[in-house]
Parts: sequence; structure tokens; C-alpha cells
Amino acid sequence: MNIAIIDDISMDAEALKSIIVSYFEKKHILTEICQFFNAEDFFENYQPGKFQILFLDIYMDGMTGMEAARRIRRQSDNCILVFVTTSSDFAVESYDVGASYYLLKPFQPKKLCSILDSFQSRYLLASRYIEVVSDRIPIRVPLRSILYADTFRNAVCLHTDVGPVRSYLTFHKFEEQIRDCPNFLSCYRGCVVNMDRIQEASEEGFLLDNGEVVQIRKRGSSAIRKAYLQYLFASDEEISQL
Repeated sequence: MNIAIIDDISMDAEALKSIIVSYFEKKHILTEICQFFNAEDFFENYQPGKFQILFLDIYMDGMTGMEAARRIRRQSDNCILVFVTTSSDFAVESYDVGASYYLLKPFQPKKLCSILDSFQSRYLLASRYIEVVSDRIPIRVPLRSILYADTFRNAVCLHTDVGPVRSYLTFHKFEEQIRDCPNFLSCYRGCVVNMDRIQEASEEGFLLDNGEVVQIRKRGSSAIRKAYLQYLFASDEEISQL
């Protein structure tokens, strides 16, 4: 697992790194952590998909953490973004770039570990798949590859990275298979979206990392967006900062 820390305050970066190293050593998980003291240095050797988690300080000289996050998302990188900062002023804006967590300095080790626990749960979830029959052929579809799913002639259509997969599995049966997957959100009757693939949210719907837009129903739209916020952020305490 590869993790990057971008923070121009070396003391904060070292404190963050120490807790992360300790956490993964206890879990016996091999982890490589790269430190950068500004966003410009980070982008010199950056490639989409290189890091699974990226800790970003917002207030930095030169390119800010928020500017760096937008650049990362423009390159269709869906890594976990964690903003580490001294102020909650950018909490709402962090939602727009698909940040998963917003950690205030001075941060508590217990809080950081809970964020890493949450990431581990998502990481394990991403390795799961479901089995469906498409064109009379049984196939396995990784959950992480599903952008969204909707109904198709009384059956289900899975919109995936490799294209649509149509199966005469009923939508109800499909929902039963993903019932314990917290990353799927109902946008309207007969449509669920994979929140891990959302790049941006708006009043109209969710922009996915492949450029598609999934509409959300107008009635109850605020509850849908709230559910997305609750998934993005680590706790109710962070949600209350918005």
C-alpha cells in the first residue's frame, strides 16, 4: 500500500507519519509512505493510481492542498483524499472534490486510526464481486468496477468500467447482494450509484469518474446528498462542521 503526505510543516508531517507507520505495523501490512513538503514536488513524479491514500494540508505556500486535489481529480484518480488542516473553512469545498475525510490539527491519534480503520474496510470491500448471468454466461463482476446500476426491462443493468452488463437478475435480488455494502446509494427507485466512483456532486446529480452523470430524484434530494456526505466524512462530528 502506498501513502503520500503533503505538508509544508515538517513537525506535523512527521507526527502523522509516525502514527500511520505504527498503525500498519500492528496490522502487519506492508506500507510505503512518501513525504512531500509542497504540492509542486509531489506532482514532479506523480501518476494516477500511484497512491491509495493521500494526506493533504490545505494551507501551503504555492499550490494549496485544495488546488492539488482538483488537479488529482481532473486526472481521474479516485484515491482516498484526507485533508489535514487547522481550520474547517474548506469542509464544504472538500466535499466537492470527493475528499473522504477532514482531519483538524492538532489531530488525535485515535481519530486518525479510526480513519485508517474505515479505509481498511473499504479496501477489503473493493476486492468483493457478485456473480450474475449475462447472455447465458455466468460472470463475476468486481464491485469496485460498478459505476452504477439501474433497471433494464424488468432486470438489472450494471454499468461497469468495461461497459454495461445486462442480467435478468431482478433489481431486488441485486439489492439483496449489495445490502451490506455501504458504498452503494439509492438515487431513485431502480438506480444505485457506487459512491466510491463519484467525482463531484451537484444539485442535478453525481458526476462519476468516467464522465457520466447519474441523476438523483428531486423529492428527497437533500437526504440523498446528506447520505453521500455521511459516507464521505469519518463521523457525525465532522459532518456538523459543514
